[in-house]
Amino acid sequence: MTARLMLSAAILPLTAMTLSAGFSPALAQAAGGDKDVVSVIGGRAPGASVTDRPVTRIGREDIEAAGFADLGDALAFLPSITGSEFNEDPGTQNDTSGTSSVNLRGLGLGSTLVLMNGQRQTVASVSADDGASFVDLNALVPGIAISRVEVLKDGASPVYGSDAVAGVVNVMTRDDFSGFELTAELRGPTEYDGSGAGYELAAIAGGEIGADLHLIAAVEWLDRQGLEGFETDFVPGTGLSLGQPGSYLVPSAGFASYADPLCEAGGGILNRAGPDDATGTPGSCQVDYGQFFSLVTQEERLQAFAALTGEAGDVRYALRVSGTDQSVERGNSPSLPNLNFPLLDAGLPGNPFGEDVVWLGRPLGASAGAARRRFDHETWRVAGEIAQDVSWGAMPVTLELNTTYSRNDLRATITDTLADNFDAALAGFGGADCPGPGAASAGDQSAGCYYFNPFGSGAVVRDPADPRYNSPAVLDDIIGEDVRNSRADLGVVEAVASTPALAALPAGDVSAALGLQLRRETLRVDHGADFNADNFLFIIGGPDYEGERDAHAVFADAIVPVTNRLELQLAARYEDIDGFASTDPKIAAVFEASDALTLRASWAQSFRAPSLHQQVSATTTLQSLNTGSASSFLPVRTVGNPDLDPETADTFTAGAVWQARGLTANIDLWRAEYDGLIVKENPNAILAADLADDGVYNDPRVELSSIGDVRLVRARFVNAPSLEAQGIDAGLTAAPVETGLGAFGWGVQASYIDEFTLTDPVLGTTVDAAGSRNFTNFARSVPDLRASAWIDWRHANWQSRAGLRHIASYADDENGGATIDAWTVLDLQLAYNFNVGADRGRLVLGALNLTDEPAPFVDTPLGYDTKVHDPRGRVAYLRVEFAR
Repeated sequence: MTARLMLSAAILPLTAMTLSAGFSPALAQAAGGDKDVVSVIGGRAPGASVTDRPVTRIGREDIEAAGFADLGDALAFLPSITGSEFNEDPGTQNDTSGTSSVNLRGLGLGSTLVLMNGQRQTVASVSADDGASFVDLNALVPGIAISRVEVLKDGASPVYGSDAVAGVVNVMTRDDFSGFELTAELRGPTEYDGSGAGYELAAIAGGEIGADLHLIAAVEWLDRQGLEGFETDFVPGTGLSLGQPGSYLVPSAGFASYADPLCEAGGGILNRAGPDDATGTPGSCQVDYGQFFSLVTQEERLQAFAALTGEAGDVRYALRVSGTDQSVERGNSPSLPNLNFPLLDAGLPGNPFGEDVVWLGRPLGASAGAARRRFDHETWRVAGEIAQDVSWGAMPVTLELNTTYSRNDLRATITDTLADNFDAALAGFGGADCPGPGAASAGDQSAGCYYFNPFGSGAVVRDPADPRYNSPAVLDDIIGEDVRNSRADLGVVEAVASTPALAALPAGDVSAALGLQLRRETLRVDHGADFNADNFLFIIGGPDYEGERDAHAVFADAIVPVTNRLELQLAARYEDIDGFASTDPKIAAVFEASDALTLRASWAQSFRAPSLHQQVSATTTLQSLNTGSASSFLPVRTVGNPDLDPETADTFTAGAVWQARGLTANIDLWRAEYDGLIVKENPNAILAADLADDGVYNDPRVELSSIGDVRLVRARFVNAPSLEAQGIDAGLTAAPVETGLGAFGWGVQASYIDEFTLTDPVLGTTVDAAGSRNFTNFARSVPDLRASAWIDWRHANWQSRAGLRHIASYADDENGGATIDAWTVLDLQLAYNFNVGADRGRLVLGALNLTDEPAPFVDTPLGYDTKVHDPRGRVAYLRVEFAR
């Protein structure tokens, strides 16, 4: 352990006492009849205690008390989680709008395994821009049906298999709920006249059916308006690019750039390079595309869940069904630039230069308004469980059989300029009805043939007799739409035999579990014909792709009492995923130093096979790239790599839990050492490395336009040499204490990342990524300190929570190491409980970020770090609850 980490261990609990709010690690009794079932993830052998492993347990009441709208938001601000995708960002979420993911310790979206009731869920059918596959938290179950969430912050492949490298998130449902609950909530930012606001209705009902069956059903409906960049005061101006009206490279002026004469009149932004001369206005005409992006998507989401559980003698069984239907719309720039930079003929009608010029622009500008992208998600899941208690001689054994099938479908659209239609329109043969050369003459509108004229703007030139006028017929013809249909599914069958008494030792019985698991997953992505033909001018295109694979595994887990105070956990798993085979062991120790103090430590080897996306995909995404002088959105094409090796990791934890006098304190030191980490080559690193050797772009992965600008970057999935990370998690909570003013409870949690050292596979350099945004390498944002603190109060029918959330400052490597400021926000909630006859009611009023602290500014499109901060400012909510 470094001296820095040892010092942090000493000072962090004191520092955290002064910082922000979050969740109680204790599981609260769920209202309405839910049983307080103890479930400890991280092992299959029965008998483990909640203090034996580094697990954070978040009850449904904790999420509600903290004021978060859903599970994704709640986990995104857990101190031990950083770099998740929970905000909307068209620059880094090309195909994943409407989803929410989790990134434990910043180690990658694909390195945290998400379970539902202990069983796997299919990944989303689209990957993140960095190629990571993830489970969509928004598509699991209605929030009202969640009992609690367990977050295991330890390598768990020896127990759960591939993907559990950083840890596990397990979502448990309210299967034992009895009664009826109904909630209605209004929620939204307070600064934008209703934009970004919406309402949510949810209900759950449950009860006994006969003597041995229990049924619950839950449904939830969300309807939310979008919040666009131009409605804020911080997004406009953060994204400037080629405009319409555009700019022109004029040969007679030495190929200098001149802005369109109607730049400002057409809504463009004039970037003047000097005084007007005989040729025109030197400089460029740009559009502020960032203002058209959505910070909050327009969304409708319907979720349903049902569970049937029962017993027949010594047999227990459960059947669970869930589904999510979600429609999301977001704003994009009016159109995308033409990176072919075509040569415009001197005779093109309206050409003010009288010579051939190169056009730098896009077909539609600010006057056209935002283009809209739509994402229609459908996710469903069926899971069945059966368990029976039997005896094998004198040994009690529980036999379990679980089977799960889940599927995600997505239909996503994007608009761009069609290359063939655009070229025809420049030649005067645009329009869907134009018969083409030979059958009509250029610009013969009586035959349905039109010119597309880049000069001027539709906002200014509205006279059809003006040669610069563009008919709606030609605009409709040159703008096309790609529809992407994707599907991912997963089938799992698992059998487990467990016993609390495998063998008797002097210190007690050995408990153990033995199991096997079979999985099959498939992935398929289909595009339209134009995309397959690379017929789009900006997004270009790509092929369809599909893949499938099978996995089988056997595993064993045991808890061995060594003395009355010391026990060991021994676990191992062999898993084969279509030839990616690994045997992973784990050993953990728990020592009860006293009745109040428990010490724990573990070591595990974990692995993650490459995802199907990383093996077979062929995707083109738009990403913010730094081309030396500025950042622009440019296409990045990534093709799957069938020769990838699995990534492996050694993970270590050592910690302590102290419980006495109503206080619970915990501290855990952790370290992860990765080899062969699977990453996508960072396109910014490719560009930087290409310029570094000789000052020009000549890497074959960098495709240039006819004028020498970057047109496309090609990236691969590769095994990075290594990543080493370590840090500290600490927390302190106090049980409620009665006073004359009511009962008060409080708590603090903090996570400090001391080291995050990676070797970049493109640059070949070692990077200290802790405390950095990591724009120029494959890691995500890793602020070194995140913390939360809260205080609860309850008196008679009233209760409240006040909390703080704190994220420390960190470096912005996109902008020369500039500092992204620290962010601390205050959350406040007040609730009143009342009775209506025999029914219980509750009225809740609250606000996240009560003092309206803006997200720290980052000099990048949208103006803030979408992986870390919430841009909405103050978010108020009003919720009414009824229960019987």
